[in-house]
Amino acid sequence: MNWLTYGAIILASYLWGSICWGLVLSFAVKHEDIRLKDNPGLSGSVRQYGWAYGLTVGFLDTMKGYVLSLILHSVLIPGWVIIASFAAVIVGHNWPVFFQFRGGGGVATTLGILLQSYPVAIFWALPFAAVAAILWKLVPALKAKVHFSPFIAGVGAVPAAIWIFLHKPWFPDYIIVVTLAASVLIKGNQFHLQAQRLRKYTNGMRDRVMDRYRGNNLPPTP
Repeated sequence: MNWLTYGAIILASYLWGSICWGLVLSFAVKHEDIRLKDNPGLSGSVRQYGWAYGLTVGFLDTMKGYVLSLILHSVLIPGWVIIASFAAVIVGHNWPVFFQFRGGGGVATTLGILLQSYPVAIFWALPFAAVAAILWKLVPALKAKVHFSPFIAGVGAVPAAIWIFLHKPWFPDYIIVVTLAASVLIKGNQFHLQAQRLRKYTNGMRDRVMDRYRGNNLPPTP
């Protein structure tokens, strides 16, 4: 393979990542843009449309990373192309070209990559992620400052990276885990804050419209 082929693989990974299922299903099934209400990932979909819908979104986003990792590890390409393609699919999910570069947080897609590549590391990280989830639930200040999914992903990535460091001699493997987790954490929290501002703005607009409507339709005073 030549450099043009490697570039095509990385570009295809980005385009594959740009298929953000939370947005695809919100347009196709709900006929609305979920980004006007919440994060277009698993957690946001659960909050807006229920568990069945949200788990479907989470599964499809996870499979996006899993399938890509499965394909890349089945062909003979340099390791740096695999790493660049992993980064590209996360970038595509977070900043999808098909959706005005406004996508999800990348948690489920990153999980899919790691499940295929390092399943033992994921299971090793689960207890730490569970403790982080409990802390997030019990500490109001933490809940107010960080979003649930990227926080859990960021905490769980640390023991996962340690496991990979201890069991894999090739250092880029665990570097990419930490790098992807950091991008997920930053992107997820940025989106969470933007979604909060947007919800406040839309709620304020709705209240103003309703107040004006009620004011214009009040019966005349005798």
